[in-house]
Amino acid sequence: MDGRRYNVMTTNIAESINSVLRFARMMPVVHLIGEIMNLLVKWFTERRDLALNCTTTLCPNFGEKKLRNKLEDAARMNVVKVSNAQYNVLDGYMDGLVDLTNNSCSCRKFQLEQLPCKHVVAVCRFLKVNVYSKASRYYTRKTWMDAYSDSIYPVQPHGRWDIPEDVRSQVVLPPIARVMPGRRKKLRIPSQGEGTIRRKCSRCGFGGHNKSTCKNNIPLRNVS
Repeated sequence: MDGRRYNVMTTNIAESINSVLRFARMMPVVHLIGEIMNLLVKWFTERRDLALNCTTTLCPNFGEKKLRNKLEDAARMNVVKVSNAQYNVLDGYMDGLVDLTNNSCSCRKFQLEQLPCKHVVAVCRFLKVNVYSKASRYYTRKTWMDAYSDSIYPVQPHGRWDIPEDVRSQVVLPPIARVMPGRRKKLRIPSQGEGTIRRKCSRCGFGGHNKSTCKNNIPLRNVS
């Protein structure tokens, strides 16, 4: 369906986690996992408390705030009934044809954001329909609470682990890999298709070199 993955096909989350763990990722794997667990426990607790203290129907920033702004815009629009389920909303800038049967609008913002656009809000006001019923459940406070409802418990000391015998008897060897010479790479690996940033010389403004190796002639500025 349109909009289910709109604006989320990015690596922002992975890059943010990578930045937070820039020091912890130098640790051994076991300690790194422990740091990740502690980080998630902190995040889950903070977001769970925010969701519990939320008093609005939708999430404050991503849903409620946007919808309230659209309510103000919709108050100035005129709605013309086209059929039993279709309504033409006169915006003055860009009109919208709303179809309540298919939950769609000709501006396509309703389909992409899964949140009522200003045209849909105007139709809901015209029909006296609860506008919150047209919003995706992923914007609701309940879904926000459910996302962080589970707790992450700390791992018990190694001596208290209940390890099945078939797992205990397995011998896990290190992977067969050749250690390449030189310093181990610490920076992130660029994604496929990601372009490189071309730096410019701060002295002459051209690319391909820096200020210390710049050999271009710089014209003198006219001083009046």
